[in-house]
Amino acid sequence: MDFYTVYREGGQLDFKSAFLKYKVLKVESGLLQNGKLSHYFEALARQVGTPLIYEENPVTGEVVKGKWTEIKYDKAQNANTYKHSSKAQPLHTDYGYFSFDMPVSFFYCAEQASFGGATTFLDVERVVEVLRATDQRLLEELQQVPIQFGRNDSPLSSRKDYILNESADGWIINWNYFRAQSDKVNKGLVERFKRFLDENIEKSGELLELKLKVGEGVFFHDRRVLHGRNSFVGERHLNKGALLFEVSQEIAKMLSIK
Repeated sequence: MDFYTVYREGGQLDFKSAFLKYKVLKVESGLLQNGKLSHYFEALARQVGTPLIYEENPVTGEVVKGKWTEIKYDKAQNANTYKHSSKAQPLHTDYGYFSFDMPVSFFYCAEQASFGGATTFLDVERVVEVLRATDQRLLEELQQVPIQFGRNDSPLSSRKDYILNESADGWIINWNYFRAQSDKVNKGLVERFKRFLDENIEKSGELLELKLKVGEGVFFHDRRVLHGRNSFVGERHLNKGALLFEVSQEIAKMLSIK
């Protein structure tokens, strides 16, 4: 897959073709009303899979269907969670701690920050290139040592996986520093990879920065890129969903998908 392109209605590539070809797909809708945006982006998602519009309870881990996950600045919670803060968010994958695969994340902009707030992306292939050049041993360990990722005791939010895997069609990554901290056995490896990202990647100037305008959105293959966020000032608001390619009976039951 190629890394990035922009999709517009009536362009050279239809949505499905662009989605299958690119890891990060920015969508320019031309719409402004939140209700119309919600229907538009969910309809796009249905062209390529089963959209999961959900909100996750941060305490119980329960997934509540039918409500977009709001990534929205909240002054009262600014210091407690990246979801509601205005500070920069380090590179990560969204669904690395879920017990089943949610391969794609997508969101659209309902309100743009007055200053900053771009979403940042980097192809995992580039991460591997830098690892090969700087720390071959770390690259090998990331493929050999499974890490326990989790949020709480919910059956939905616990997963043991390698940080890096080389698949038949490219590298994939599973990474969220804050969801790997419960793995006390492999704390050293987790900290080394976090330090590698801090020192070699985060401030490299090589990250793609997308500051979405109202009406714009982005679909990205969650395990084929890392993404983060620049700090911002203002009332930034994104609505986020996930996309499933396969829905087993077990997953359908857990998520009440028909």
